[in-house]
Amino acid sequence: MTLYRKYRPQKLSEIVGQEAITTVLLKQLESGNIPHAYIFSGPRGTGKTSTARILAKALNCKKVKGEKFSEPCGECSACRSIVEGSYMDLIEIDAASNRSIDDIRDLREKIRLSPTEGRFKVYIIDEVHMLTQEAFNALLKTLEEPPGHAIFILATTEPQKLPATILSRAQRFSFLRPTVAQITTRLEQIAKSEKWGFGKEALHEIAKAADGAFRDAEVLLEKIAAVNTKADTAEVKKILGKGEARTDLLNCLVEAEIEKALLWLNNFLDSGGNIRILSEAILADLRALLLLKQNVGVELLGELTEGELAEFEKMAAELPARKILKWVNLFTQALVDLRNASIPQLPLEVAIVEACGYDRITESESETPVEKPRAEVKPVEIDVKKSATSGKLEDVLAHWEDILKAVKPKNNSLEIFLRGSTPKEFEDGVLVLEFGYRFHKDRFDEPKNREMVEAILEKVLGTSVKIKGIVGTPPLKSPVKEDLPAFSQGSKEETDPVEVFGKLE
Repeated sequence: MTLYRKYRPQKLSEIVGQEAITTVLLKQLESGNIPHAYIFSGPRGTGKTSTARILAKALNCKKVKGEKFSEPCGECSACRSIVEGSYMDLIEIDAASNRSIDDIRDLREKIRLSPTEGRFKVYIIDEVHMLTQEAFNALLKTLEEPPGHAIFILATTEPQKLPATILSRAQRFSFLRPTVAQITTRLEQIAKSEKWGFGKEALHEIAKAADGAFRDAEVLLEKIAAVNTKADTAEVKKILGKGEARTDLLNCLVEAEIEKALLWLNNFLDSGGNIRILSEAILADLRALLLLKQNVGVELLGELTEGELAEFEKMAAELPARKILKWVNLFTQALVDLRNASIPQLPLEVAIVEACGYDRITESESETPVEKPRAEVKPVEIDVKKSATSGKLEDVLAHWEDILKAVKPKNNSLEIFLRGSTPKEFEDGVLVLEFGYRFHKDRFDEPKNREMVEAILEKVLGTSVKIKGIVGTPPLKSPVKEDLPAFSQGSKEETDPVEVFGKLE
């Protein structure tokens, strides 16, 4: 049994960090005044579903004889059945996959039936904000006139998506994100029970990585324990990928070392690192830089060690806030794209390439929102008279390097994609450009990218050119150099984009 299931709270008093909620629920149980509908809202992993199940146990506990309730006994047949997931009168519905009006109509038909085993039929609808509008309308009718034996608990991470008519017919409880200290205490209890030898500092590091979710913290603890039940702080950071995010990779971004950053990432993944945890760690680091840049980091980043705080303060002093915000947007999008990425590391690779395109040394230190050109980068000057074209493919090939050099200062990542492409045909002013991978072609086909390259071609060749992108056979991946050290300092030679991004089809 996984840790988060094994150590799931079984009483309201065991719910950590939500005392304001559990106190009210206990008062309601003791008074016997139970609302027919609740809304439990808050971030994932904060105890919404666990609290709902405990409430269901309390309402159906065999120990209760009168009209007033208390904490569930945890020993009767009802309490045990709810823990085992076999209690007939506790119905849990995942609104993400049962969101249609037909699903709610089915619920309305069955809710009229009396409870099979207990006093109440408790319906827990998880992620209720995923219901369709028609389903919400059907649910509203049930909430307006529910049978006396029915209790609804609607759980959601996005309460703002619930219709006002639903919100007004239920008591709402907002679950708070637990602090790092609260999560650390919980992990200490679990580690002690499991007889694991983690130190408090190591557990504190796991708690920080959980991002305010008890469940995530317990999953991470179990993962690390599978490697070493006595892992120290350094090993925990290595497994989580957090230590590296705060040193090598972040420094690569600061120094705009694209090749070194991508090689580092490849080495990290080859050694078993988790791409999602790394992405979240990078965002946590960027948040630290952003807050320190606004002079509120010391107050809001209490989870950092003195050494980490000093390192981030130095880095924040060197970076303009505009660049940090740009990086936050890039890596936030990368984290979102991970959900549907066929190659997990690709969104992070793209974010790294685009982040490194904003060179720290040459970027203006101005905090104005206007993007200024880099002083050192001079656009490639083209002598149109010498480049008047005969309309042949040979003319394009002869000037291909000039075209790439002209693209690079305008869009560094696009230049990398183009460098991996091949001009195949040039007839009647239409250039057929073959890309090895569909992702490269799709990025090129974005209107602003296509128009920019076509304008450069027109200037280079002296004639109007339209580009048709196609996907061809991916080139063979270059063999990995055996003597390449971990977190390599990189090579001065041009990086092959296929080596950088790997196979995409």
